[in-house]
Amino acid sequence: MPQPTHDPLPGDYTTARTGFLRAAERAGARLGSHPLPMRSSRGGELAVDTARLGPEQPSRLVVVSSGTHGVEGSAGSALQRALLRSWPDFERHRPADLGLLLVHAVNPWGFDAGRRVNERNVDLNRNFLAHPTEHEAQPDYESLHPHLNPEALDDEQDRRAREALRAFAAAHGMARLQEVLSVGQHRRPKGLQFGGTEPEPGNRIVREIASRETAGARCIVWIDVHTGLGPWGVPELITELDPTDPVYHRGRRWYGDAFRSTRAGESVSAPLSGVIESGLAEAVDPEAELTPFTAEFGTVPADRVFWALRADNWLHHHGDPESERGVAIRRELLEVFRPSDPAWGRAVLASGLGIVRAAFEGLARDAASPGS
Repeated sequence: MPQPTHDPLPGDYTTARTGFLRAAERAGARLGSHPLPMRSSRGGELAVDTARLGPEQPSRLVVVSSGTHGVEGSAGSALQRALLRSWPDFERHRPADLGLLLVHAVNPWGFDAGRRVNERNVDLNRNFLAHPTEHEAQPDYESLHPHLNPEALDDEQDRRAREALRAFAAAHGMARLQEVLSVGQHRRPKGLQFGGTEPEPGNRIVREIASRETAGARCIVWIDVHTGLGPWGVPELITELDPTDPVYHRGRRWYGDAFRSTRAGESVSAPLSGVIESGLAEAVDPEAELTPFTAEFGTVPADRVFWALRADNWLHHHGDPESERGVAIRRELLEVFRPSDPAWGRAVLASGLGIVRAAFEGLARDAASPGS
């Protein structure tokens, strides 16, 4: 069958939400909604929506969430719609006690605004920790802060920033530089990778969904869809846990070496703090077997992603989003997290469906071979 030539990914939050809800209704899913108090750029509702398929009280549950980093939401939303369309095929092969839960647009404001962060400049995937007791000092970030978050964005500031980053990498290594640029910080509200000072609404909603919607399940797989790191269109399945953890061993059984640990230095991602995995572990039944991981789909080289994020942060705090320059910055941020080439979207959907199917099959095999 020839591949479709159209772009399968939604271009904005409103389109994505409308498509998700329609697909869920057609699939006969049980819907839930968690509205936010603000409105979308089109004046509509902003909400975290859920759709459930399968038994009312499944003992095994696969969860797929999207849009934790708002601007990355298109890929996850498209995958969720594809899962809804493919449910009849899953139905024919799934065990009777296995269900599917879709959590659409964890950060609807960021999805709508075309930003990675939420309305308070908080990176939700750095917000799932105990505030403020687990806030760690980040002196290396502080030393680079003036170059990461300049008040002016011009050639001279860019030159100084590149020199500072090269000098840091020469002194400490590229791996340490990546960690400093991505681990999360809690001191600079206008800075990059700001993890917030208290639980954000998206954090609280995810915990509520995890607690209520997974109740009674003894085995839970939670896949949070992201984009931006790694080779173009290639998925990496990432855990923040080290290779001694049972989650890592399950992931390796199901996905081979595509399942990687940041703590072991295997991943395209540096080790992070305050990620959604941490909140899930606290929200679900402690007796349940929880397997949370990130499905990260690669886009463009990491340095291009970084400069796009730096420019977006400057634009939000110091620039004019509606200016010609502002429009170009916003377009570039969308491109690095949702490439416009339709082939990228098709690759994400094909790989994403395979990832979810492998989770279903892995749960089924493990149930048939207890203690594996």
